[in-house]
Amino acid sequence: MGIFENTILVNKKVSAGNLIGRILCIILSGFCFLISLTILPGLLFIPALLFGALYYFLYIESKTEYEYTYIEGRLSFAKIKAKRRRKELAKVEMEEALLIAPSSAGELRQYHENGTVSRKDFSSKNASAKTYEVVYKLGEGVALIVFEPDRNMLELMRSRNGHKVVIE
Repeated sequence: MGIFENTILVNKKVSAGNLIGRILCIILSGFCFLISLTILPGLLFIPALLFGALYYFLYIESKTEYEYTYIEGRLSFAKIKAKRRRKELAKVEMEEALLIAPSSAGELRQYHENGTVSRKDFSSKNASAKTYEVVYKLGEGVALIVFEPDRNMLELMRSRNGHKVVIE
């Protein structure tokens, strides 16, 4: 029997606040730089550089991807910033998983209404995206992760854990 593996990369949608912040940084940096060159030589050069640095950090934050990997009964989630830095977010063993279902599924209602369930969203946040949720045991409690698997990943998970995976 071969190894069941699937990896998906999903680009996170840029927030309106991030976009507005980057635009403001460009405007303020340019304004400070022009004032520094013409009216007050050198006085606003440092603030211009600081606004430029802030723009850079906002740009890096806007280039975020989520990576979902399913390998032999383990579902892993990672965050990749600017295609450079990778951070492991969560790992879910299928033995710990209680349910994997579309976000709109009625089977998830009890977890949505329960205030003690911790919820993490690793989806692109696009309104048109088809999201699924994995509910799993985390220590003494229950946690829920929102993500966007493709059909192939869902089929791989269902092939070994059919009773836990609901596919629309």
